[in-house]
Amino acid sequence: MKGFVLFLLTGLFGGSAWAGSAEQCGEEARPCVEYGALVFQQRCALCHGSDGLGEGILPLSVKDYPKTNLLEPRYGTDPETVMRIVKSGGARPPVSPEMPPWGDELTATQLESVVQFVNYLRQDLDGALAMLRAKAKELPPSLKTGRAIFLGRCALCHGRTGEGNGKMARIIKNPPPFNLTKSGAPDDYLRRIISGGGASVGRSPRMPPWGNDLSANEIDSVILFIKTLRNY
Repeated sequence: MKGFVLFLLTGLFGGSAWAGSAEQCGEEARPCVEYGALVFQQRCALCHGSDGLGEGILPLSVKDYPKTNLLEPRYGTDPETVMRIVKSGGARPPVSPEMPPWGDELTATQLESVVQFVNYLRQDLDGALAMLRAKAKELPPSLKTGRAIFLGRCALCHGRTGEGNGKMARIIKNPPPFNLTKSGAPDDYLRRIISGGGASVGRSPRMPPWGNDLSANEIDSVILFIKTLRNY
């Protein structure tokens, strides 16, 4: 699984542009919380979620995946321990072997910045979430990310191919989950209904709002994937 995580991360983010610490922190090789939030979104959100609360793509997709909520730590929370976990991952028990080691993947500045951000997340959740949302806007949407989120969040109702035939379709009636293969809605409309739920646009209130669970980048990624399901 650890190798799969690294493979998936490369597929999702390998082509994205990295902003340097000079841009984020004011000078090169200087770590800062803001840079850590950006690196977190690029490297850590897959497992820990875009808000660090554990609802990442992998925990929602893989059965019995270890809990990854950073506000419910199972190991030490001092900066030294957090740095060891980030660098070595599951190579050093008792950390789960599903945690990949980042010591050879990230620079010293990126590692220190991520550690600063994780500590900040645990001290000021609202401030950290606002920072994560801002950094998410700097990332380009990804079709692979959108597909993974759709399968983890949306397929239960809309079905894996978007035809409205998910497992919940037998329960949700009047109206049933929408057949997304027939949707011609523009991006702005999709963004509003995904963020605010069906009630926000006068549609079924059974469509839940995802604005507090998904980042702007993740929502735009889902929209990219939804458009591939259209059969016209």
